[in-house]
Amino acid sequence: MKVLAIVRTNLVRASRDRTALFFSVLLPLILILVLGLTYGSGRSARVGLVDGDGGALAARLVSSIEATSDIAVDVRRYDSLDALREAASRGIVQVGVAIPAGYSSALGSDAQATVTLVVPPTQQASGVRTTVELAIAAQAAEVRAARFASALGGGAFGPELDRVRDLAASVPGVATTIEPVNAADTGSGGFDAGAQSQLILFMFLTSLTGASELVITRQLGISRRMFSTPTGIRTIILGESLARVAFALVQGAFIVAASALLFGVRWGDPLGVAVLVLVFGLVSGGAAMIVGGLASNPSQAGAIGPALAMLLGLVGGAMVPAEVFPETMRQLAHLTPHAWAVEGLRALGEPGAGIASVLPQISILAAFAAAFFAVAVVRFRRVLQSGS
Repeated sequence: MKVLAIVRTNLVRASRDRTALFFSVLLPLILILVLGLTYGSGRSARVGLVDGDGGALAARLVSSIEATSDIAVDVRRYDSLDALREAASRGIVQVGVAIPAGYSSALGSDAQATVTLVVPPTQQASGVRTTVELAIAAQAAEVRAARFASALGGGAFGPELDRVRDLAASVPGVATTIEPVNAADTGSGGFDAGAQSQLILFMFLTSLTGASELVITRQLGISRRMFSTPTGIRTIILGESLARVAFALVQGAFIVAASALLFGVRWGDPLGVAVLVLVFGLVSGGAAMIVGGLASNPSQAGAIGPALAMLLGLVGGAMVPAEVFPETMRQLAHLTPHAWAVEGLRALGEPGAGIASVLPQISILAAFAAAFFAVAVVRFRRVLQSGS
């Protein structure tokens, strides 16, 4: 009962802070809306590009795609085909174009070059795909014409025309392969990706921002007065820890429910999402306890907590999509719990995915939580015993 009383007191205190409620409740929804409108709508077409060739003809193809008169085209470059597939599946780009190595040299000879299109099954992608295919077809026609002229060497129009017709079917040009990918944002206009990232970012950010309440509790002597009663250190630490976790979970549940109702976000398997949010709530609570135990005053906690949360959110892909980072940074991102949580939510968004699909992510997040709480308990015990 004492543990629950501590939890209840912390939640009531947090609910009375209107500024904190705005940043923890309304701001995440506003950002989800902004990100959804940015990635899911607009008059410009977002085309992802992997240029493995870097030659003149590859550059000419890209220029042709960008120069279409029908719509404005925003070409976004990626380092690998896997990163391009990920961007297409999340709705960051509407169509992906992968130009292979040796593309320009192949077109300059009699070989065939194959351009791969990565296409999610969305209505928006179909229109952009047509634009890209027209640019490829135009370059294919130019290449064939150049090859005809080079091979035929000129001559009388009539006989040469017959020869052109005979050769046209046998001369290799530019081939296109279509690679469909599952679109995580199908039917939600791109809101899924923003909701996933903002859920993780704000659960952690709000928890670390609230760490200053732990310092205030100590400075007001509340912890010492509890300690002077028949209330053990374990009870106090457990109550404060559960309060941090409870607030993170309340916020997480609200973001999941509100984004699903307001923006049609599809989170995937309910059990998988619930367990993932629960484990990340433990991670957030443990991190908040560490900051609250290390900070010597509320101002210090208020400075360290948000800064650390924003830094980890940035590196972990909860603020900026990981696809914009080079491969080395994407690997470093997995040193943060954010990267594993975002990765797990993405996996749950795939058709047919369940909790079994995210057991590795859940296990790693549980390890983060255990490590954070181990450090927090040791530090907080020392703080309570010293009376500081």
